[in-house]
Amino acid sequence: MLDMANTVADTGTTIEILPATRVSDADEMNHRIANSLQLLSAMVSVEARGIADPVAQAALDVTQRRIAAVASVHRQLYQAHESTSVDLRAYLESLAADLQAGATGRPVLVDAATVSVRSEDATAIGIIVSELVTNAFKYAYAPGAPGNVRVMLRNLPLGGYMIEVSDRGRGRVAEVIQGSGFGSRLIELMAARLGAEGSYRDAQPGTRFLLFVGGR
Repeated sequence: MLDMANTVADTGTTIEILPATRVSDADEMNHRIANSLQLLSAMVSVEARGIADPVAQAALDVTQRRIAAVASVHRQLYQAHESTSVDLRAYLESLAADLQAGATGRPVLVDAATVSVRSEDATAIGIIVSELVTNAFKYAYAPGAPGNVRVMLRNLPLGGYMIEVSDRGRGRVAEVIQGSGFGSRLIELMAARLGAEGSYRDAQPGTRFLLFVGGR
């Protein structure tokens, strides 16, 4: 493990190791999980850089982002000294920053209300948002064209909340033709885990994905 950590350091890959403080058992567990997942994410990133096959490299890149999304949940739990609930606004802002760091010149804008969710729900939401934002990075805009991706979080009047991921790109048809079927299935699986309803809308221009969780 030490050799791999040194290899990661040599490549310039950044691993955010959270500082150890006097914490509860739950905090310590989240601290250790977050650091372990951050290291695993960096290791996958290193492997991806050393692969010539673009298909295999893309698959590892997607895997790395999924691991990072889960790591971010435990990072939020540790930093907030929470064992079971996550500030979804703070989590989405952190996740967006991580995703934006991997997409040169493609901003991710977050407009979020204050919502607290269970840690397992935050994990599912993180995977969904990560898939949608990554898909928009790849397919929403023509190569070299400017444009951003927006993530919005709102409380619903009758309880629950709504998450919207949108772009102003080429529209859903281009994304469906070029996108991965596995990513769509993963979104459906995570939405089912949340007991949520998700659907795509034509934004004219661009694409919107709406996820309704809880009361409508």
